[in-house]
Amino acid sequence: MPQVRKNRFLAAIYSFLVWGLGEMYAGVTNLKIGIGVILMIFWLFYLVTCFILNVHPLIFALIYILVGCISAIDSYRDADSFNMRIKLEEARRRAPNRCPNCGKEITGNPRFCPNCGYKLVI
Repeated sequence: MPQVRKNRFLAAIYSFLVWGLGEMYAGVTNLKIGIGVILMIFWLFYLVTCFILNVHPLIFALIYILVGCISAIDSYRDADSFNMRIKLEEARRRAPNRCPNCGKEITGNPRFCPNCGYKLVI
């Protein structure tokens, strides 16, 4: 059964709004999911701390946007690499001994196609 691809933009939006949620949505590896949980805990701690200490709204917004953008970019890339891995797995299931790019028969387990140079592994 084919796996469902992750929406890259949805992962980025999730991660921008709630730090770490996009990493959990993309779910490339268990490590990334764990990082997402830690970022969500940090996000919650940041919100509570800022409101208790009555941080200036401009400083609060700048830090929130900066960390949110960095997290969104990371989630976008995670979802993209997840989709690439699924694409490669599907191509190998269809033609396990052929290059998905040029169609040349491949022997062994090379990292790149000997004919066109296409990257066969992630």
